[in-house]
Amino acid sequence: MKKFTVTTHGHHFDIEASFWNGRERITYNGQVVSDKKSFLFVSPHIFTVVEDGTDVVYEVNMLSGLFRIGFVVRRNGIAVASSS
Repeated sequence: MKKFTVTTHGHHFDIEASFWNGRERITYNGQVVSDKKSFLFVSPHIFTVVEDGTDVVYEVNMLSGLFRIGFVVRRNGIAVASSS
């Protein structure tokens, strides 16, 4: 399983994905916020959290193809992190 770690706006994400079984898991500050299986080239994970009393919508798009896995993290629609 491939694992990425991202910190943005003072919050910690672990992003995990597997080529072999299609499992994708997103944790936010240590809590699982999305866990699913997907064999699509782009797989969206969308969740809402409360930060400083305000609802914030995160979208983590898992990108896969030709034995490579990547991601893009958006916070309220604005890209804040991505894999290289």
